[in-house]
Amino acid sequence: MPEPTPSNHILRNNLLGLLVGAVLAGSLVRATGGTTVIVFVLCYLLQVLVNLALGYKYRGQNSGPYLLSALLVMLIGFGACSAMFFVN
Repeated sequence: MPEPTPSNHILRNNLLGLLVGAVLAGSLVRATGGTTVIVFVLCYLLQVLVNLALGYKYRGQNSGPYLLSALLVMLIGFGACSAMFFVN
């Protein structure tokens, strides 16, 4: 089995962070009256901003995984937030 590249770690860690946050926020959304959705939105926007900043910092070298992670987190996070707003 080939060794994972650093780009695989970046994508995996970002998507796992998004998954854990969505599961926690989704399980608590009814109990907290939607407050966890706002916290999840802020955390997921921070994650996107950090990925964009790192992508800008490493532009030309290894910025692809950071920019791809930012795009994936925006797409998946938007869907997760929308679903949580409709559940509440």
